[in-house]
Amino acid sequence: MDAKLLSYNTEDYPTKAHMEMKITEFEKNIEKYSEPMRKAGLVSFTVTQVWNKQGKFRIGTYYAYRDEKAFIECQKILNGIPQDEENAAITTADRGVVRLRWDSRD
Repeated sequence: MDAKLLSYNTEDYPTKAHMEMKITEFEKNIEKYSEPMRKAGLVSFTVTQVWNKQGKFRIGTYYAYRDEKAFIECQKILNGIPQDEENAAITTADRGVVRLRWDSRD
């Protein structure tokens, strides 16, 4: 199934330890939320550690949604996940409609 909407968020942390805590949080929650998110229309989810920004502790989260309805339903789930107020991050969110896609497996 191809995704129609994409969301890519970056989060900057003050230290490497804060960044690692967030990655650990994603790892702990993946099993709990993967099935509800799949049913809501999430096609894929990826967490990256940005490596080309020296002196930054940044992760990227990439969400691929089946369509606009899936995005809305998944946002309801994501908004219900408690946030770690002690591990504040500066977040930048970008969203886009898929206009062109190439996959080497096709």
